[in-house]
Amino acid sequence: MKRFAVLITIVFVLSLLVVPLVMAQGKPAPAKEPAKAPAKAAAKPALSKEPIKIGAIYDFAGPCYMYSETGMLGLRIAVEEINAKGGILGRKIDVVVRDTEAKVDVAVREVKDLLLREKVNFLIGPCSSGTGLAMQVVHTEYKTIRISAIANTEAQTVDKFSPYFFQVVPNTYMEATAATRYLNKKVPAAKKFCTINPDYEFGRRQAAAFEEEIKRLVPDAEILYHAWPKFGERDYTAFITAIMAKKPDAVHSSLFGGDLVAFTKQAAPYGFFEKTPFIALYDLPVLIALGPDAPEGTFGFARGDFFQDPNPKMMEFVDKFKKARGAYPDAWAVQNYDAVYLLKAGIEKAKTIETEAVIKALEGLSLDSLRGNFTIRPLDHMGSVPCYQGTIATDPKYPFKVWKDITRVPGEQVLRPEASVREIWKKTGVTR
Repeated sequence: MKRFAVLITIVFVLSLLVVPLVMAQGKPAPAKEPAKAPAKAAAKPALSKEPIKIGAIYDFAGPCYMYSETGMLGLRIAVEEINAKGGILGRKIDVVVRDTEAKVDVAVREVKDLLLREKVNFLIGPCSSGTGLAMQVVHTEYKTIRISAIANTEAQTVDKFSPYFFQVVPNTYMEATAATRYLNKKVPAAKKFCTINPDYEFGRRQAAAFEEEIKRLVPDAEILYHAWPKFGERDYTAFITAIMAKKPDAVHSSLFGGDLVAFTKQAAPYGFFEKTPFIALYDLPVLIALGPDAPEGTFGFARGDFFQDPNPKMMEFVDKFKKARGAYPDAWAVQNYDAVYLLKAGIEKAKTIETEAVIKALEGLSLDSLRGNFTIRPLDHMGSVPCYQGTIATDPKYPFKVWKDITRVPGEQVLRPEASVREIWKKTGVTR
């Protein structure tokens, strides 16, 4: 009996403990005040959203290699800055890079891969005008916006205009027109000319624009000889001797990058630069590559290297670029940086990444860029970006040659007139 009484007592005590617990499980838990998120976490809440994908497609081959490489660095600096401040509309930017190998067929393949497999929202690139035109057919078909920051054939905005294309680099008409005016100013008595241009879309366009403008400035001007070396030519001897045999008053060229470096080194032993006023794309990468061999007194044109437009915003970018690379920024980095910020401004104005809305927002949009303020012309989506010309000279501030007598030509002064654009459209079948 004693053991039985103890057992009864244990059971009773356990029931007093267990029953309230069981009943408590059936009741809702007391409401709690929501925890306050830390201030830092609240600052970037939307970066968890799906990112905005930019397909950067460039030509990492031949004369375009150095431009594509530095262009990508400018693009990445802009993207990193924007992402650090919360992205665009609270969405971070992801960049997917592709290489065209400077080949049209590869460009078409890679841009399709970016659009169909990677599903990028926007495109920036390339370097080559030839690959750019090939891409334009594809991204227009898929209704995807592309911004060009290096490739600059006028055909992209005029002859083969696409509403899905925008340009922040001076086109071939603008650039050659401005360079021709500078050459004419420096050699006003010149009437007999030769040209030497790479034999593809870019070079052909530059030569045509030069001839049009020089004949406007000098009605009795004579073009003695057009030289057409292939893109990536290694031996310029035959072209150099042919030009010198013509004894021109001046020579216009759109050779650039490695091609211009090779031409300059091969022409110097002939006394070419002492005998012949010459203008070509002597930008920062070419001047650095040539070092002491850069021919002082020779004329250059370019698109916005740091020393050509040393405004406060540009010099701030110089500091950023030097920290990232330990070097000075060239126009190719500058233009790609501007391209990203133009896209950002368009998306933010549209308040969406929907293509048609962004197109509408970009038309007529003005950007305070590294090269000053420019506007996207609604008619053809060409930016009113400046062109630069100067004369190669030594400056003790830098370990490479730069320019003196620098001229900055606002884009509005050299844009093809709208009436002329419409006349071309009548011939090429563009309706707008």
